[in-house]
Amino acid sequence: MVHPKIPIAQQMLREMGIDLWMIVCSEASDVHSPYLLGVTCYSRHAIIIPSTGKSSVIIHQMEGPMVERQGTVDEVVTYRSTREFVDKLKEVVLSISEKPKIALNFVENLYEEGGDPINTITYGDVLALQKLFPGATFVSAKEILEKLTLTKSAEEIRLHEKAIEITLKAMKAAIEFIKSGVSECEVAAEAEYVMRKEGAGTAFSTIVASGPNSADPHHETSERKIGRDDVVILDMGAKYKLMAADITWTVFVGKNPPKDLEKIYRIVLDAKREATNALRPGIKGWEVDKAARDVIYGNGFSDEHFSHGTGHPLGLVVHGLGPALTKKEWSKRAELELVPTMIVTIEPGIYIRGKYGVRLEDDVLITEDGRRILSKTPDSLLTIT
Repeated sequence: MVHPKIPIAQQMLREMGIDLWMIVCSEASDVHSPYLLGVTCYSRHAIIIPSTGKSSVIIHQMEGPMVERQGTVDEVVTYRSTREFVDKLKEVVLSISEKPKIALNFVENLYEEGGDPINTITYGDVLALQKLFPGATFVSAKEILEKLTLTKSAEEIRLHEKAIEITLKAMKAAIEFIKSGVSECEVAAEAEYVMRKEGAGTAFSTIVASGPNSADPHHETSERKIGRDDVVILDMGAKYKLMAADITWTVFVGKNPPKDLEKIYRIVLDAKREATNALRPGIKGWEVDKAARDVIYGNGFSDEHFSHGTGHPLGLVVHGLGPALTKKEWSKRAELELVPTMIVTIEPGIYIRGKYGVRLEDDVLITEDGRRILSKTPDSLLTIT
């Protein structure tokens, strides 16, 4: 069965007056290639989706059979040499139009609009295509990819839920593994072992941040040994059949957590609850962020203590396309509205430099009339004795 979103893409191409959408990549450099093909390919290949007619992929003969078995494109054209790849690419494209308008996976205004998951084509590829098709016009496929990946089918939601289920198993295994003297990287390895054993990969590098490291939101997991009275932030996500999860818990190693830590945990929990309750179709990203930020600011903290957004879309990549749940002045995408079937994270935090941090993160599905929480962080600070 041809991928169900290919006809949607073709309709958009017709409406936009574009002759074809082309994805060119190698070494799995574009996440949208395995999404459309149903399998990850490493040889140089080109997916070609015309505005009308049959979709196709030009792929090395060693990977052709596995693409054919997936059946997600109409035609699989194989090649053996780079010269043959070029000849077949020209043949397929020029059969559509002698002077085609081609959508490629790049963003015209990347730094202002964002969209890194789209911006995957290399400069070398662009130069090669301009040489091969001197009469062609190249435009961004940003609008097409946003429509295809922002909203989720019932099957994609099911796969997200499976990724979340695996992530929660990994989270619990990691917490059970934590004890004084164990390193951050050992804890991360335990979590990732569970993900692999459950048939998933990692959506991003697992973050285990202990002690003062927990005050760094994007701490790179290190060999630091976890000690008594350490706060530990665990931020992890499984990737199951291309769909990513992203969940964060915060725990304390010891019997008696400090009162100020318990207070901050409750504030972050309240901020997460308020932002989650605000989720619904039509609300703008900045409005969700404000719901969390109002709680944190109202308790005497500032941007210095909460320096990132409240959440982000979740999809094929952990920071997906669509509305940014952050302050208006931080991103143009904060003005975008949430829509049904998209999945977002809600992840407020408070960080006290040199001491510790607290972050809590859940994944939430936007429904027709509100939201459905897909994961659930603990309502009170977990202690590990």
